[in-house]
Amino acid sequence: MPAPAAAAIAIGVVRRSRRSRRARAVVLALLLVGAAWLVVLVGVLGALFGLQTPQSGYEPSRTALADIPHHYLELYQRAGARYRIDPWILAAIGHIETNHGRLAAPGVRSGVNNYGCCAGPMQFSIIGARSTWDAYGVDGNNDGRKSPYDPADAIPAAARYLKASGAPADYRRAIFAYNHADWYVADVLAQADVYRGAATAPSSSSPAERTTVHELLANPRIILTPGQRADLRAGGMDPRLLSTIVWIGKRHTIVVTSLRADHYPGTNHEAGRAMDIGAVDGEICRGTRHGRCADLVRELAAVAGPSRSTELIYCWDPDPADPGMFARADHCDHIHWGMDA
Repeated sequence: MPAPAAAAIAIGVVRRSRRSRRARAVVLALLLVGAAWLVVLVGVLGALFGLQTPQSGYEPSRTALADIPHHYLELYQRAGARYRIDPWILAAIGHIETNHGRLAAPGVRSGVNNYGCCAGPMQFSIIGARSTWDAYGVDGNNDGRKSPYDPADAIPAAARYLKASGAPADYRRAIFAYNHADWYVADVLAQADVYRGAATAPSSSSPAERTTVHELLANPRIILTPGQRADLRAGGMDPRLLSTIVWIGKRHTIVVTSLRADHYPGTNHEAGRAMDIGAVDGEICRGTRHGRCADLVRELAAVAGPSRSTELIYCWDPDPADPGMFARADHCDHIHWGMDA
């Protein structure tokens, strides 16, 4: 079946059954089966518009790429984006404390260190009724527990601790709070300089503040129904919503399943401040923690600044530390992105 015909069938079905979850699944299946060209397009353009690990202004240097284990590198960058601090400061602390979890010493993988206080790859204090870990521990991988020995928990916890201690306004004060020694502050800053590579585009990890409806409608990677296009042309949509859709469309191909007119009233959809996404890069959203839909949920959870969603809902909680991001069983077949007034 030609690509335009498949797209037309999909759009027609969405329009006629916009309030039906069952119909939503049907239209997504039709879209994905009948428009195989879309998946091919995603593969071809992946190198240009594919998933980019959130960063905070600088690429990893060659030394960072050679020295830091891949999963640690990703965790440092995601935590930096989430808490809006320099990921290379985090990486420097991880290097100095435990060589990114590779140090064969007490307290790295179990127990406490030789000082009898600290544990895990980022060496959090776990001693006392209200330890540093008790205060700043994070369930970074959403597995239902917080472990200082798990880098997926310890690294965002370290970012949270630095943020609470003055970063990014005063990194020296924040690092000193992490370890009360001037030599430690100097070593962390020096190692961060070694890990910090070339500067990146400043808007790479967050939606632009300004965008246009024309830019959105002209992007073939943003798949909309005629009714949704009419919503956008009519105006009154929240600028943060528009900029986020455009930002996503530069990185992914998405199927928008609800915007304003095709959602039941009484929600932020009706006010033009929300959207539902039912498929990402050719994958129907099914609520799993892996795959393209999960990738997009995590990217949206990492957005900082005025375009950060105040209501991000999926089948699992993308950021337990943010009350505006949560799980609902009836949202396992789509990603809901919304804004308060």
